[in-house]
Amino acid sequence: AVFDFSSSGRLELSLKAGDVIFLLRRVNADWLEGTVRDKTGIFPESFVNIIKPLPESDSDEEGGASKNGKRAQGSYSCLRCYLLQPEGIDTRDICVEEDLSIQPSHEDLLSRMSLFFSLLSYFPLRDVFHVEDIALNYRDPMGDLIRILDDEDVALMVQESKHTGSNVKRPVNQYPWELLVTHAKDLTVYNTEY
Repeated sequence: AVFDFSSSGRLELSLKAGDVIFLLRRVNADWLEGTVRDKTGIFPESFVNIIKPLPESDSDEEGGASKNGKRAQGSYSCLRCYLLQPEGIDTRDICVEEDLSIQPSHEDLLSRMSLFFSLLSYFPLRDVFHVEDIALNYRDPMGDLIRILDDEDVALMVQESKHTGSNVKRPVNQYPWELLVTHAKDLTVYNTEY
């Protein structure tokens, strides 16, 4: 989103400048439907900068899926990330031009998160994060935060999400797993009580 947009009804989606909205369909010439921060609704196209337009033939299909159920070539997938800070949790969706079946490496996830949070520094009150400053985490089935240290941990996160992900309603273009990003030196976020 380029500008904040405050919804004036149940069907509208409130936006904050900097939000990455995943387009689901074009409602009419001026309005789009999309998903951001676990909410779906409509919003004026003039409030956003479209990174990847909906294919004309697929604009009425959810998540850019075509009538035969396959995703359009070059379409974006959504990676849900939570930045855990002392001030609270900031939820962000990151666009990646990859198929949902791709399992990234630990190094690839770290570099994407570092780049993403560095880009957030262009918005007011954002700090610049570098790779050495961040820790990637996921929640296990018990709800505990687990730090991702290598490719084996990424594989475990993806595997566990296949079992627990079906309980969560997600847009068709969203990965079944989520990242929780913390400051690398902040160990207070982990449940260490027995």
